[in-house]
Amino acid sequence: MVKLNPLDQARFFEAEPEVFIPLQGTWGRRGATQVCLKAAKKESVRRALAAAWRNTALKRLTAQIDSLD
Repeated sequence: MVKLNPLDQARFFEAEPEVFIPLQGTWGRRGATQVCLKAAKKESVRRALAAAWRNTALKRLTAQIDSLD
């Protein structure tokens, strides 16, 4: 499970509905997303984990990571 913002959740689900499945109820509406690892490619999971991390990490940490790119 990854916690995405609702916009990211919709994008991941639209791109790969067999991999990223919004949870039901309030948690799902707030971005909780099930990841089916058997159907997932490594890069898709990495992108989802990075998006989830960016949503919860301190802004100064995300700025430091962005400056490395």
